[in-house]
Amino acid sequence: MNKTKHAQKRCSQRGIKNKTIRLLFKEGMIVNQNQGKALIVFPKRKKQDIENRNIHIKNIKNAYMIISINRSNLDDSTIITTGHDYKDVYKNTRKKFH
Repeated sequence: MNKTKHAQKRCSQRGIKNKTIRLLFKEGMIVNQNQGKALIVFPKRKKQDIENRNIHIKNIKNAYMIISINRSNLDDSTIITTGHDYKDVYKNTRKKFH
């Protein structure tokens, strides 16, 4: 897992742990953006189940991250930033493309 300095700073500011990032890579939904970037969020239908199975991890339900995609191995993608989806980031990105 590669993080930019910006991503490291945002993770610490927003309380997003490496466990949450690993979980996003494992169970998150990838929304392709432009220029080789992607948004990874937890699917709406799975959010409650993921939170129930991982009660010990704080700030997990609304977590998202933006990565620079490595097509050969997704886990080696560079994390650009992370945050919490309180304003429904995924919903706002879908409007741009439809």
